[in-house]
Amino acid sequence: MEPVCHVGAAAVQRLNELGLVPEDLHRALAGGSAEARLCTDMDAPGMAGYAFWSRSNRTFRERMVLKGWTYSNSQSILRTIHPSGTFAITSVSGSGMVGEEDAGFSGDVRTKNPKGSAVAKLVERNYVQLPLPVFDVVVESEVEVNDLPTWFLLYKSSKEGLSFELSLPVQMHGKHVDTWRERIILDDNPFRGAEFDIKRLDEVPSVAPVEVPVEYKGAL
Repeated sequence: MEPVCHVGAAAVQRLNELGLVPEDLHRALAGGSAEARLCTDMDAPGMAGYAFWSRSNRTFRERMVLKGWTYSNSQSILRTIHPSGTFAITSVSGSGMVGEEDAGFSGDVRTKNPKGSAVAKLVERNYVQLPLPVFDVVVESEVEVNDLPTWFLLYKSSKEGLSFELSLPVQMHGKHVDTWRERIILDDNPFRGAEFDIKRLDEVPSVAPVEVPVEYKGAL
């Protein structure tokens, strides 16, 4: 079975059903990119990628809490939770055909880094709770955050820039999430160009030290 893939106007409509607009995703990724660009080769290796992940989640949260969303760091998964309490979103680095409509159901799009048991359980719960409704009502009873269906805001960097999509994971093979129930792909991508390449940021060459000549004129 292929995932449901929303593109163009259908993608914007599906975002609206989830209480989102394209700018919500754009702002999150712009925040991550801005933070990553503050890193230099004096940071720890890979710091730009880590900074992007952390700040993209933070920026998304800062924007969405103004709209009534909440958040949780339970099990080190940085979830932002819809006001209805029926689903969450987390920003995650991806690999493969992220943001490409032609990607198939399994393996073509996957998480970049290996995931542990907490994410494995999250993905399994996403699968057993299918089909998922349009989220437009508030649940009457509180749901444990780790039981919430959780969407991934996937992003991938390359020399062309950032590609991204909002997708619902339902299966892992090995240590990588690689199977999706829904994929939301926006036509508008403001992150094209090498300046958005996280890997390139992690490989910035050392800056040559500035040498200032000092002349001593007698004893002080």
